[in-house]
Amino acid sequence: MGKIIFISGPSGVGKGTVISALQKRHPEWKFPPSCTTRSPRPGEKDGDTYFFISREEFEKRIEKGEFLEYAQVHNGNLYGTLRRPLVEGVESGNIVVREFDVQGFAQAREKLPREYYISLFLKPAEGVDILVQRIQERAPISEEELQHRIHSMKQEIAQENLYDHTVLSHHGEIDRMVEDVEKVIAQETK
Repeated sequence: MGKIIFISGPSGVGKGTVISALQKRHPEWKFPPSCTTRSPRPGEKDGDTYFFISREEFEKRIEKGEFLEYAQVHNGNLYGTLRRPLVEGVESGNIVVREFDVQGFAQAREKLPREYYISLFLKPAEGVDILVQRIQERAPISEEELQHRIHSMKQEIAQENLYDHTVLSHHGEIDRMVEDVEKVIAQETK
């Protein structure tokens, strides 16, 4: 049997960077996309990072119980992870990697058998201040939005104990973080 690898952590910690690196280094692993009701951004392709579906379709899938987790977030858009691709991947003996926010992980862990998954929490080695710096460097952000994100980061970091493993994110050391994640996955999937 395979394993689902849940990767969580606060905004700016490097979750997307780690997952992109893992996709390049491990093409044999599965990286199923999430679903969203938001419109694609320039350069995004349906079925790559997201399946872009209508709100009506999303709500039908909720009613059918197809989502492992879902939430309404930014500007009222819905985001969710389909259960079937993760469970089928595990039952086929694959490693299935998914980024989850802390809320999504809390929902998912209640719906899956414990032996199906391991969870990793990426935590900034230098503290929240480095995450604030990274977020500000990515794109312009209002002070109100920044304060909201700082509050969310602190709440997310407080949930670290829900995870099986913590991997430290050292500023500027992406390869080190990716290798640390790979070591945990190798140890857990022997």
